Amino acid sequence: MILREQNVCLNAGEDALDFNLPDQDGNYVKLSNYYNDHNIVVTLNPGKLNDSCRDYLLFYKEHLMEFSALDTLVLGINMDFVDVNKEWTESIDGLGFPLLSDQSPLGGVTLKYDCFVPGEGYGKRAVFVIDKKGILRHIEVFSGDQGACPDLNSLLDVLRSLT
Repeated sequence: MILREQNVCLNAGEDALDFNLPDQDGNYVKLSNYYNDHNIVVTLNPGKLNDSCRDYLLFYKEHLMEFSALDTLVLGINMDFVDVNKEWTESIDGLGFPLLSDQSPLGGVTLKYDCFVPGEGYGKRAVFVIDKKGILRHIEVFSGDQGACPDLNSLLDVLRSLT
């Protein structure tokens, strides 16, 4: 792979890579099933759900109404088992969006999105905005700083540009 913009192999303007992963309830979610109907925010989480992950995922939960107003769905991806994701989401009274398991094979989708760190066994925290045609419109990979979240205004500006 040739690393390009923002240390990912994908660039805005390219087709999003499709996936089909189980959510916290074991129901499979296929990305391309949402094309034509909704914009999609895909948020990648590094793996083990800790306090930093909670804050990161709760950021999206807190802003679901704003995303919905812009005809946008949120899909979370975490590199842990379905049962672990279910237990964790229940412990925080749910997220309001699917938390997909990228466990089998470990980090398969995270790797496709060039956010897997094989030597460390975890993924990078990142957000991808995909339009209704399945085109990547925004890519943001976060540093290892605890609590890294996207700038809400910038993210909403990207989504507004898609309407």
